[in-house]
Amino acid sequence: MRFMKRLFISAICVLLVTSLAFAEETVPSRIKEVTLFSGQALIQREAFATIDKGVHELFLEVEAFRIDRDSVSAKVFGSGEIFSVQFKEIHVKESPRENIKILEQKIEKLKQTRRTLTDEKDVLNKKDLFLRSLITFSQTQVPQDVKTSFPKIEDLEKTLTFLASQLQAINTRKQHLDSKIDDIDKEIKVLERELGSLHEPEKKTKKFIAVLFKSLREQKIKIEATYVTRRAQWAPLYRVSVPLTLREVDLAMFSKIQQKTGEHWKNVALTISNVIPLQGVELPSPDTWTLDIQRQRARRLKSFGRDAMEKAAPAMSVQETKEEADFEQVPEEEATVAYAQREELPLSFEYKIPQMLDIESRNKETILPLFGRKLQGEFFYYAVPGKSLLTFLVCQARADKELLSGPLNVYFGDRFIGKTFLSEKKPGQDFNLNLGADREVKVKREKIKDNVKETFFGQLERDTIIREMAFKITLENLKDKPVKLKVMDTLPVSRTDKVKVKDITINPAPAEKNYQDREGVLLWECQLKPEEKKEITIEFVVTYPKNLPVQGL
Repeated sequence: MRFMKRLFISAICVLLVTSLAFAEETVPSRIKEVTLFSGQALIQREAFATIDKGVHELFLEVEAFRIDRDSVSAKVFGSGEIFSVQFKEIHVKESPRENIKILEQKIEKLKQTRRTLTDEKDVLNKKDLFLRSLITFSQTQVPQDVKTSFPKIEDLEKTLTFLASQLQAINTRKQHLDSKIDDIDKEIKVLERELGSLHEPEKKTKKFIAVLFKSLREQKIKIEATYVTRRAQWAPLYRVSVPLTLREVDLAMFSKIQQKTGEHWKNVALTISNVIPLQGVELPSPDTWTLDIQRQRARRLKSFGRDAMEKAAPAMSVQETKEEADFEQVPEEEATVAYAQREELPLSFEYKIPQMLDIESRNKETILPLFGRKLQGEFFYYAVPGKSLLTFLVCQARADKELLSGPLNVYFGDRFIGKTFLSEKKPGQDFNLNLGADREVKVKREKIKDNVKETFFGQLERDTIIREMAFKITLENLKDKPVKLKVMDTLPVSRTDKVKVKDITINPAPAEKNYQDREGVLLWECQLKPEEKKEITIEFVVTYPKNLPVQGL
C-alpha cells in the first residue's frame, strides 16, 4: 500500500514537471490586416518563429488599450498541435507603449528647454535691475564729499549711453525669450492633449496573446492571431458634384476613420465593413397590441448635428506662383480616384481598400474614398411657400446600391455650396439632393380672404362660426430659360367631427392630392417660360362651434 502511494505521488510529480517543462518565448509580430466596423476593429497579427521539437508557449505582444478577451484566437502554420490560446496581462510600472513613451519624452524635453530659457530670462532680469539701479544712482544728488571723485560729464554721458544700449539689448532678448517660451507652452499643451487621448485610466499592463504549441520537429512556423479592439470607428461621408449642364450627378462615398486603440496600424490591409457586431443582441419578439386613448405629451425637438469639415486652401505665395509657372507643361488629363473593392457578404458588405495604409492611434481623422457613381437625375425647382420664402434647385436621383446615412457635401460646378445629410437609402430608392436656393425663381404665398361670420344677416347670433379663407400662391420665373417647378401646400384637415372643412376650391387643380400619403398635402408641377408668372388660388370654409377654440387656424 505504501509502495502504491509513493508510486502515485511520483507519477503526479512527473506529470507536473512535464506540464511545466516547455519553452517560453516572446515572438515579434506585426499587424497585417484590419477589418474596421462602426465601433470596433478586428485586428490580425502575423508572426514568424523558428522553434525546436517540443512544447512551446509563444507570446505575441499587443498594445491595444481594450481587447475583447473572448475574441482572441490564433492559428499556427506548422507541423504540430495547438494546446491553448489565451489572453494574458502583466502589470508594469511604466507604460509599455512606444507611442506614449515618445510623447512623454518630447514633453519632458520641451519642459527642460523651457526651464533653460526661464533661467536665462531670470539672469537678464537681474542685469536689467542692476543697470537701472546705476542709472537711478547717477540721476540723484551726489553728496559733496564725493563730488571731487565723480566722473566728468562727458564720461557720465558715455556711461549712460552704454547703459541704455545694454538695457535695449536685454529687453530685445527678453522679448525673444518670451516668444519662445509661449511657443513651447503651446506645443506642450498640444502634446499633452494628444497624450491624454492615448492614456487609459486603467492600470499599466503589458498584454500578450499566449499560444501553447507542441512542435513535432524543429521548424519555422507562422502564427496568425486575431482579436477585437475598441476605440476604432468609421462613418460614411458623401460628396455630390453637379455639373453646370445639369445632366448627371457625381456621387462619391468616403469613409471617415478615427482610431485611438493604442496601436499604430502600419502598412496594413484595411477593410471597411458595415456589419453590425453582436453585443448582447437578442432576437426580437412581438408585444401585445393594445389600444388606448391618446394622452398629451410634451413635444420634443430633435436636433441633428451634421457637421462636415471643409478646409479652406491657404493663400498662394509668390514662391508658389513661381513654382506653378515652372509646371506649365503639366498634362491636362485629370487623375482618377482609387476606389475600394466592394464585396458582398451574407449579412452585409465590405470595402477592401486597394493600397496598404498607415493609420496612427491618435486624435486624428483619416478620410478614404470607397466608391464613386454617375447618377442620372431629374432637375427641378422646389418650393413650399407656407414654410419658406426660398425656392430650391433639387436633383432627384435613384440609388443603385445601398447608401448608409451620413453627412453630404454639395458641390455645384466644382464649387462647394453647402452641406446636408443623406438618410439611408436602399437600391432603387429615390432621394432628393438640395443644390441650394435660387433667387431668380420666386414663389410667394399670401392670404387674400379671412371672413368670420358669427350672426345671421348681422343680427341673429349663430351657435356655429363660419370662417371663409382664401390664399394665393404666385409663381414667377425671372430666368431667360424655362424651368420646371414643384410647389407644395396644404389644406386644413379636421381631426374631429365638430370642426368641418368644406366648399374647397383649388385653381388650377393640383397634380396630386394627399401627396406621398400625407393627408391634406397638395402638389403642383408647373412649367414656367422665361419671365412667365402664374397663380394658384386655394379657397375653403371652416365651421366650428362658437364656444370651442380651434387650434391651427
